[in-house]
Amino acid sequence: MRNTATDIKSAILRLGSMSLAIVLLSVLALASIIGTVLIQNQEQADYLTQFGPLWYAVFKALGLFDMYHNWWFLSLLGFLMLSLSVCLWRHVPRMFKDMRNRKVIIADKSLQRFHHLHHWRLPGVSIEAIRAHIDAQLTGWKLQTAEKSGRTYIRADKGRYHKWGYILVHSAILVILTGGLMSVLLGLRGNMSVPEGASEKTIHFLKGSDMVSLDMPFEIRCNDFFIDFYASGQPKEFRSNLTIIDDGKEVLTADIIVNEPLFYKDVYIYQASFGDGGSDIRMKLFHMDGSQRTTTLKSNVYETYTDQKTGISLEFTNFSPFNIENMAAPGQPKQFQNLGPAVEFIVRGPGLKPVKIKSFMNPLIVNGENNGSFMLISLTGNASDYQPFYLGMDLTNPKEWQLFHAFNKRVTSNPESNDPQASLKAFRHALSEVYGNQKPEQIQILGGHIMQGMRALSNLPWPFIPVLEDYDQIYYTGLQLSSDPGMDVVWIGSTILMLGLCIMFYMPHRKVWLVLDPGDKDIRVSFGGMTNRNRLGFEREFHGLLTGLEQAFESATEKRSPA
Repeated sequence: MRNTATDIKSAILRLGSMSLAIVLLSVLALASIIGTVLIQNQEQADYLTQFGPLWYAVFKALGLFDMYHNWWFLSLLGFLMLSLSVCLWRHVPRMFKDMRNRKVIIADKSLQRFHHLHHWRLPGVSIEAIRAHIDAQLTGWKLQTAEKSGRTYIRADKGRYHKWGYILVHSAILVILTGGLMSVLLGLRGNMSVPEGASEKTIHFLKGSDMVSLDMPFEIRCNDFFIDFYASGQPKEFRSNLTIIDDGKEVLTADIIVNEPLFYKDVYIYQASFGDGGSDIRMKLFHMDGSQRTTTLKSNVYETYTDQKTGISLEFTNFSPFNIENMAAPGQPKQFQNLGPAVEFIVRGPGLKPVKIKSFMNPLIVNGENNGSFMLISLTGNASDYQPFYLGMDLTNPKEWQLFHAFNKRVTSNPESNDPQASLKAFRHALSEVYGNQKPEQIQILGGHIMQGMRALSNLPWPFIPVLEDYDQIYYTGLQLSSDPGMDVVWIGSTILMLGLCIMFYMPHRKVWLVLDPGDKDIRVSFGGMTNRNRLGFEREFHGLLTGLEQAFESATEKRSPA
């Protein structure tokens, strides 16, 4: 039983030790740094793309993608709170006792070890007179007196409640950790996407490695969304006009922008992002079967169109009305240009590798010159790998599509089509067929468009060219909803922490002793002092007391001397 009790006591002592608390704080600080550098609660596909399969599996196994809800992080947090609680339980009663009960009688050996120490021999002066001078010089100090073996011991203190600083600092850390634990266990932080004109009440967030959903006690309707851009194409400001609907009633309508959230029922609603909310799009399909046929399809972003005849599908993924790009040559000053609306989609089909395409509605105009229709193609499926693909023809001009087919028909039917003169003759005939006697301007540029179209379209594996014709844009506003019940607790703990630090650093405990030892002819007075911090400041204060006592004792001695 004695060994068991000893082991329990030893375990408690270790649990409340400073070394263990420092280790736990260091580990938690390191984990928090990792959690700050590694953005939390993102899509798993984004993590897989960023880190690759190997490190993705390692980080996922360690729970680093949602670290603050992970069992090992919460265990460390709880263990640190337990260690601080044991530390306070062990030391606070003793600190209170030390602040209440101060030892007045001091051993000579202890007094001799003081760095600040001075001695006097005062002949012909009574102890009462010396006490009076000491009381006068130590105004503002808390004095206590004791006698032993004929000696009089006087102890004076300033800042004797400094240990409250240690108590408050340790308690504050415990309060802050409690607030953090409340935020983790009871708080929420999730994302919500609300299209313009629609309502939503469900948030989505990552829990561990799984995406989960939670219904809020109210709905949010996005009445309107506004966005403004810089010349570089970066968003300048995006603003959402929201209405809170609670129990079927509209209770609040307000605008929110970044860093200016809406607050309702202990939930902060932040403007976090924006994107396409399922815009209506109209595509024009230019069929490349030699028929000169075009068809129109209507769809929406996030929907998929499938051509029943060929099995080719277009999965629409995004739409943007502004596409601002730097059109300057390498090494030249930046020259931003808005290339106009564009829709992104993925082309799939039998025997085809999926390809990501960004199709622009307008032809490419550079320095006033029409360079024809174009698109961006990514063979990897990543937007960062987009490469420009110029179609040559301006497909917004129906005449050019007719001219292309008229020229192509004559070239393919002529066995001497490789002859430049025969090609030129074919182009002239095609030109007359399409335009008649009203010849277009800049025939050479038009001829270049048709020739580039002949080369470009032969490289496309699809049976039609999808080009954006028109759109009706719908934005969604990306909201982040956050409830943090531990925030007020953290603020209280932070206030207590600042108060405790001020006491620790600016209210040092200063102690001085005077020992009066009466002799046969004189009284030997010893004066010593010490402090727990700010030794330089105490040295000046001690020197001031020493000077004042010396002058008082010298004056008392002179008055007692015979005339």
